[in-house]
Formats: sequence, structure tokens, C-alpha cells
Amino acid sequence: MITNNLRFSGLVSGMDTETLVKKLMDAEKAQLNKVLQNKTKTEWKVDAYREVNTKFLDLRSATENLRLEATFNKSKLTSSDLSKVEVSLTGAASRSEYIISSAKPYQPGIPSSIKFSSAGVTSETSEFGAGNGFQFTLNGEIIDLGDHDTIRGAMTKINALADKTGVTASYSSGDQAIVFTAKDATKDITISNVSNGNNVLKIAAGTVSETQNDFPAGNPSGAAGNSGVKAVDGEVTINGTKLTLKSNQLSYDGITFTIKTEIPTGSHVTITKKADVDSIFDSIKNFVDKYNDTIKSLNDKLGEKRNKNFSPLLDDQKKDMKEKEIELWEEKAKSGLLQSDRMISSALDKLRRTLYSSVGDSNPQKMNSSFDSLAEIGITTSSNYKDNGKLVIDESKLRAALENNIQDVTLLFTKKYDTTKPGDNTANNKDEFNNSGIGWRLYDQLNETMKEITKTAGTSNDAYLSKSLQQLDTQIDSWEKRLQIKENYYWKQFTAMEQAIQKANTQSGWLTQQLGGG
Repeated sequence: MITNNLRFSGLVSGMDTETLVKKLMDAEKAQLNKVLQNKTKTEWKVDAYREVNTKFLDLRSATENLRLEATFNKSKLTSSDLSKVEVSLTGAASRSEYIISSAKPYQPGIPSSIKFSSAGVTSETSEFGAGNGFQFTLNGEIIDLGDHDTIRGAMTKINALADKTGVTASYSSGDQAIVFTAKDATKDITISNVSNGNNVLKIAAGTVSETQNDFPAGNPSGAAGNSGVKAVDGEVTINGTKLTLKSNQLSYDGITFTIKTEIPTGSHVTITKKADVDSIFDSIKNFVDKYNDTIKSLNDKLGEKRNKNFSPLLDDQKKDMKEKEIELWEEKAKSGLLQSDRMISSALDKLRRTLYSSVGDSNPQKMNSSFDSLAEIGITTSSNYKDNGKLVIDESKLRAALENNIQDVTLLFTKKYDTTKPGDNTANNKDEFNNSGIGWRLYDQLNETMKEITKTAGTSNDAYLSKSLQQLDTQIDSWEKRLQIKENYYWKQFTAMEQAIQKANTQSGWLTQQLGGG
């Protein structure tokens, strides 16, 4: 676009041309400003719809597990006598009851050990001293301790070979003693080839095992040996089957049994598997709470009044305002963006229908007519019309249904009826809707709602509001070009005026000069 850059700013006329042009352009910009404000409102609406989609996404997260039988198959175990047997569920237990008619606890083995008094060394960090280094063989491995070694150093060397020797060493400061301990009850401790019988640690040759103890109390070396004791397997009888215990915990049929004491024949402990009512109840309540939060938030948006006196601020307006003032203004300008929004209203209506319709009994699973709706398990709609369809839980009724009719409650939520038509689900196929559980209905409907909102306010260029923003950008570009042309026109006119005045002044001066000269 060709513009006239030669501008006269009132140098001849004395007029404030800059201000005059600005006022004229402010009037001309009125239409552009409306387009700019419309663009800002559209951007705000995109953000508002995306916040709504986030709400629906959170609700779907609270809903999706209600489609799955695993949510309602959660179980817990109880023991009739926790002082004798504790239990925990680690898998899928196949029975509802386990009777333990006898039990003899596993007796762990006691490893062999030897204690050598080392009264000659009073500090763990003191060196043995010149001439006090020595060697010995521990279960076939040579331990070499030098003059500059300490008790701590000796422990480090011995324990570094523990994987090979099967023996660890410890130090008791109270007894001033070195203690060798076998890593398990089946391991011997054999010490041989002690190079200095009067070594500072008092270590002597000999063997301690389950059957041998060369270091009885009162032996000349002052060492004390304790023979190991082998572990004794226990046994437990569960539902008539005798099982061996290699520890006092037994994993059996998806359950970990912990035997705490002997159960003599003739007495018994009963383990009972029941539905984990608390966990299932919490899953349902979590959904109800999230649903109530969602519909309240969205109904508030639908009923929010518009503040017609507050339009989006233009950049020039923001220059003269403080940040807090801008924030408060925009808060009012954004109110009512989704007032009476048809898409959100329709989504909430569909969710209500999804919840309140009874579940049909067409195959593959037959419904119990006494448990084919939420109301029959204690979930109803608030009687207060101001709650806009808020759900209310009768906790006693819901818990009773979970405790006594868990299979019926499971079907109410998880029943799946499939017409096998590609692309069909409970949101777009009447038969699937009527005969599928509430969990599936909710999940499918929320998916469809989120897709619809994404088509309107998604990030894709094909989304409706994205196209609107593109069109507004085109309008803004067009208006800015038109205004530039208009501004150039005004400057051209004022410049021409200044030039004309200047020419007139020049001619007047010449004429005056001529007349005066005559």
C-alpha cells in the first residue's frame, strides 16, 4: 500500500493536527474495537468450554471403574481369632470360608555361635600394636589381621568374606567380645590354623555345629560356644487338608495365613471371605460426590448472569488501569459466558436420563427387578428443586444392598448389552442403552459429551470456535488495513490544508511587499 509520508503537523495553521487525527481515528476504530472485543469473548468462551470438559473428564474418571466387575468383586477376610491366625488377601480366593482345625507353628532354627572375650583390646579403634598381628582360617578362608588393624577393621575383613564362609562377626563393647554367628542353622563354624594362640582377640581353634561344640563353658580359652538347632517344620490343617509350614506364613489359595500360636486338634479358627463393602461403598460415593460437584458447577454456569456493562478491555484501556482493577473488570466481563448454554444443558439432561432409567433384563444377563435402578439401592434425587438433580445416598440402604445383594448391585452397574453394530454404544443405540448397566451408560455418555464439546472448542482448526477465531482474525486484518488507508487520507487532507495556507501566506507577504514598495 502506497502512503504519503510527508506530514505537516500544524506548523503553519497552529492546529494540533496529531490530536485531531487521533480523535478522528478513534471514531473510525469503533467497529474494529467491537471485533477485537468479540475475539476476546470468543477466546474466553473457548477456555470456559475447556474447563467444562475438564469437569466431565474428572467425572468420567470417577465413573469408569463402575463399569468393571473387579470394582464390585473386592473382598476382605476376617479371622474368628486374630490372636491365633491373621490373614490377608493377596489374590483371588476361591472359597468364602476356610476352617483351620489344627496348627503347629514352625520353629525357626537357631544358628551356631561363638563368643571370644577380647579383654586385651579396650577400644574398637585402637590398633593391635607391633607384633600382635595374626592369621586364622574360618571355614576354609584365611583371615589376615595385621599390627595396624583394629577391632573395627577385623570386623570388616571377616564380614567381607561372609558369602564364602557363611559366618558374620559382631563386637559387643559391654562384654569386650568378638561374636561369630553362622548365617543359618545348618552352617558349621570351624576355626583352624590360628597363628598366635595368645592373640589379642582370644580367637581359638575349634568347631561349633548342630552336633559339635569345642567351646563348652569353662574351656581354657575362655570362649563360649552355642550349638545350632535345626528348624522344625510346622503344619496346619485347612479345610481338612494338612499343609507344611516352612515359616509361620503360608500362601495358599490367594490368601496369606500367619500362624501365631498352636491350634490343638478339637478347636478351630474360621476365616471368612466377604465383599469389601467399605471399599465398594467408597467407589460409589466417590462417583456421587463428583457427580454432585459437576452438576452444581455447571448449573451455576448456566444460571450465571451477564454483566452487559462490562465488555472486554482493549489494550489502550488497560494502560491506565492497575493489575487488580483489570482482574476485577475481566471477572465481571467473563460472567454469563455459558448462560443457558444449550450444549451443556443437553449434556446434563442426558446424564440425568442415564442415571434415572431402569436397566432392562435382556440377555446375556438377567436383572433382578428389585435392583434395576439406583433408587432401589438407596441413591435418589434430592427433593429440593434448588439442588438441580443432586444425588442423595441413603447409606444404610446402600450398605444393606452391598452386604446382602452384591451380585444384583454389580449387574446394575456393570451389565453389558452389545448389539455388535460397529461404532454403537449406549449413547447412540437405544437397545444398548436400555439393557446396559449404569456404569456403561455414564461412561459412554460422558465420552460423547466430551467429543461434542471438543468439536466446538477443541484445539483442531476444524473446531467451530477455532474457525470463528480465524474469521475474526481475517476481519481484524481487513479493518486494520482500511483504517491505515483512512488515517493516511486524513493526514493527506491536513497536509494539503497546511500547504494551501502556507502558499496563501507567501502570496500575501509578496503582495504586501509590493504594495509597500509602491
